[in-house]
Amino acid sequence: MTEMRKRMIESLQPAGFSERTQEAYVRAGRRLAEHYHKSPDLITEEELRQYFLYIKNVKKYARPTTTIALCGIKFFFEKTLGTRWDDL
Repeated sequence: MTEMRKRMIESLQPAGFSERTQEAYVRAGRRLAEHYHKSPDLITEEELRQYFLYIKNVKKYARPTTTIALCGIKFFFEKTLGTRWDDL
């Protein structure tokens, strides 16, 4: 388990999310990292934008799946990294 994934899990647990939501959010972060072959904390704003276009237009994720990916990645950036999502 990577340090970033461990930190995200530690951020999710006290937030009161269900186990399934925690798994979905961690999976969203893992898929983002796998897509770019680097830690999600190194991903740029433009890469995030391109990733969301990719999962919508190429992978053709359903809207609920896209929403879960967005919420999981947003949680990672805001709560795990302490980045303001508005700044992205």
